[in-house]
Amino acid sequence: MSHESARLMRQGWRGGRRLVCCVAVVLWAVPGYAEAPAPQATQQTPERFPVVVKVDFGPADKPAKEQRVLVDEGSTAKDVVSLLFPIQSGATCCNTRELAAIDGVWADPAHNRWWSCRVNGSPKISPFRTALKPRDRVEWIYAERPQ
Repeated sequence: MSHESARLMRQGWRGGRRLVCCVAVVLWAVPGYAEAPAPQATQQTPERFPVVVKVDFGPADKPAKEQRVLVDEGSTAKDVVSLLFPIQSGATCCNTRELAAIDGVWADPAHNRWWSCRVNGSPKISPFRTALKPRDRVEWIYAERPQ
């Protein structure tokens, strides 16, 4: 390699170093560039939490079942019972979203037998709208209502 070639290579290296330094200074001078947060995932997985679900089949002669399950945030009493048993929805009285059957046990208007739901002992909830909270206790009860 000639002396002239070596000199040009050294100049090129120095020139490249100047360019890199200039770019670094410009980026450092741009407000907020150095502190820019790392991009975050756009979709978060819902938080899961435990609830207890109990299904009492009452006069249907099936054993009751109680189980602790993990549910997603926003889950309802109707959602969690479907984790334990197959369910059927449909208008048994007034609303097509009502729970008509759990594990083949259907509401029976002729004998005044209905599914009712309680969350933490309160019947004043909507089983298909009320979002559950951690450690809630959901009870589905099949019973004959007095006339």
